[in-house]
Amino acid sequence: MNSIFKNCRIYNPLNGEYNFQDLFVEDGAIVRHKPENAEIIDLKGCYLYPGMVDSHAHLLATGKKQFILDLTGIDTKDELVTLLKNLKEQPRGFIEGRGWDQEKLGFMPDRRFLDAITPFPLLLVRRCGHIATVNGPMIWKYSLHDLNGIDGTDLALGVVKERALEKLREKLLSEREELKKYLQTGADEFLKYGITNVHSDDYHNMELRDLIEVLSSQKHIRLYEKLRIKSAEELEVLKELQKHETDFFSLRAAKLYLDGSFGSRTAALCEPYTDDPQNKGVLYLSSDKLLPFVKRAEKESIQLAIHIIGDRALKEALSAFSIIKEGNPLKHRLIHVQIATEEQIKLMAHLKLRVSIQPIFYKSDREMAFSRLGPERFKNAYPFKRMDEAGISLSMSTDAPVESANPFQNIHAAEYFFDRKRALYMYMISGKLFENRESIFPLTEGSKADFFLLERELLSIPSNELDDLEVSMTILNGKVVYER
Repeated sequence: MNSIFKNCRIYNPLNGEYNFQDLFVEDGAIVRHKPENAEIIDLKGCYLYPGMVDSHAHLLATGKKQFILDLTGIDTKDELVTLLKNLKEQPRGFIEGRGWDQEKLGFMPDRRFLDAITPFPLLLVRRCGHIATVNGPMIWKYSLHDLNGIDGTDLALGVVKERALEKLREKLLSEREELKKYLQTGADEFLKYGITNVHSDDYHNMELRDLIEVLSSQKHIRLYEKLRIKSAEELEVLKELQKHETDFFSLRAAKLYLDGSFGSRTAALCEPYTDDPQNKGVLYLSSDKLLPFVKRAEKESIQLAIHIIGDRALKEALSAFSIIKEGNPLKHRLIHVQIATEEQIKLMAHLKLRVSIQPIFYKSDREMAFSRLGPERFKNAYPFKRMDEAGISLSMSTDAPVESANPFQNIHAAEYFFDRKRALYMYMISGKLFENRESIFPLTEGSKADFFLLERELLSIPSNELDDLEVSMTILNGKVVYER
């Protein structure tokens, strides 16, 4: 469909200025000439912005969260007890929930607590996704006893952590139709906020080819998939799967975890946790174990995207990445980096590593992180401004469903570190530059017609009104995919 969007103020994220002009769309792309047989849409002075990129999220998990127990708003033990007592048996054979936070609840909803409330098998995942609790019926039904001891997993308490939680998920395969449902719902959640591109790390509890077939056949959103791998040899499989790429699906990156999260005390630290002195977290791979992944990725021309929260995980990654080609042409990136020394930041800048950051974590977790790290280490936490000043390329992300997919909440939180123009640049430009392929500047001739509309000017909206800002319309490939 060809369209002419008249009378709009078009935002340029390079200079933070607006141009009052018409926008021409032909066959899903921006063109200079006025297209024939075009629908004319008068925007009456609305503000038009390039579609935003969430550079790290979990699209399917975001969609799935709307079909399971949402524990995000549960703040007290009484609220949780009431919710769980009213549960009914589910066709899947177990009941899944996500979003609890022991910092808010004041206790860990462990096996003893769950066994006293319901006879149905339960899997309740913490908001971070790195730790879960299960009850006795869940352990027996799915024969989880082999998970005991992995990364600190304690089935006597029903606490399942990190790689044990991955193995648990592998026992709970999802059907293809479920994936399609989660995909559509997840895409809708991002599109309503003006997010047209998502760099996603999706399930591992499904057959790989089923996952790729579902993702590559979708046309709901532009999806840049980071495929989770467990061995360097799997990079060859990823290369072969790239034949499934479309305009709406790219498979250019491999995802690795090096550690866990602060909330679950599994982020790998150089020194013990202040509030858990016997614990330094969970390190998935040391530098010598990571090095084969880096070498193979360089050989296969595949980008690595590595989950790193703690300073020990960062130390190991930087040691392994010291072999990459000058300039980092594959755009290898780190995800999170929630604590870093000045020396580590200088080395990241020297290696030209890129980082996907989540400023919203600072707003949500800083009190918890302070208790985990103590006052001295906390000075090096959330180093987003220092990384930006060092010249490290940063892009914005929410890690949804860990946080809401709402980018305006993230932009609000980013004001602790950057001005608003800088945050918008990271959402509208940096994310696309992270995709390891040539990108045309958005909203210029030849670029995809992906954009969103606001009735209010984004740079001047008071900070306390950002969280509730609503998008009027989102356009993907020249078509309206969301309208308020």
